[in-house]
Amino acid sequence: MNANGASSVAGGCSATPASSHIGTSAEARCPWTACSASPALRTEEETKAHLEEHWTDMFRQWSGASKCSWPKCSSKATFKFPKLLKTHISNIHINPLVCTVPQCSYTKPFGKQYELDRHISTVHGEARNHRCPIESCEAGVTGFARKDKLLNHMREQHDNLRCPYNHCSATVLKTQEESHLQQFHGSFECALGICEQGLASRFREVDLQRHIRKHHGLTYDPAQKLMKRVNNAEDKTARGSLLTSWRWQDCPICSKQQYDARLKQNSEDINVQMEQGTF
Repeated sequence: MNANGASSVAGGCSATPASSHIGTSAEARCPWTACSASPALRTEEETKAHLEEHWTDMFRQWSGASKCSWPKCSSKATFKFPKLLKTHISNIHINPLVCTVPQCSYTKPFGKQYELDRHISTVHGEARNHRCPIESCEAGVTGFARKDKLLNHMREQHDNLRCPYNHCSATVLKTQEESHLQQFHGSFECALGICEQGLASRFREVDLQRHIRKHHGLTYDPAQKLMKRVNNAEDKTARGSLLTSWRWQDCPICSKQQYDARLKQNSEDINVQMEQGTF
């Protein structure tokens, strides 16, 4: 076996197999690459027992994280442990985990059982109960097998369903706006640096504290002290004037919003100048 552990064999085997599946026929051959067990393996039990010799040999010669060196393997993954490489070789090369649903056009094997199960559930599952709530949308009829697929669809196809407040990426239906605001928003605001130029956020207290730590880079103690001052402020707003000796950074979300807005304005100005012939 080489250092990669994917093409080494046990017992001096040297030929390439005729099939990549574990066989049950009277003349089944070892599915391990470059192995022609002699005499031919007669039962599935014999084949599995013979494969165990290859696995034992691979584990014994393991020398560290490796890529699969099985001929024509397209995987670029690096396997840190021999068990992970064994799973890959078994599911991809020796006994491929393929979709057995009739007329399925996806023919590639899956590396893990849960990936195959998810494929069958998502592509072939009958229960597509997650439907788009927009009456005019086709996905309201066809539906989705998974909730995350529905949410992605709503974000990509129905921008008007986004929460209107800054720093909130929730997808909210018109009928759910009030309950969303009551559950996930409050009366706290951030006006640190460029956040002051952004839209209202209506943070809950816990979310504002999380925001100033994650997006403004304040550590725990400064963030705690700032929140005490914010709670004592009449407008419940975090401002630079409430910070004394603590350093903080600009919010990357608001920075990107301002950058995108400037690009859009510059593009519109250029279009106007071109129309007027002054560009």
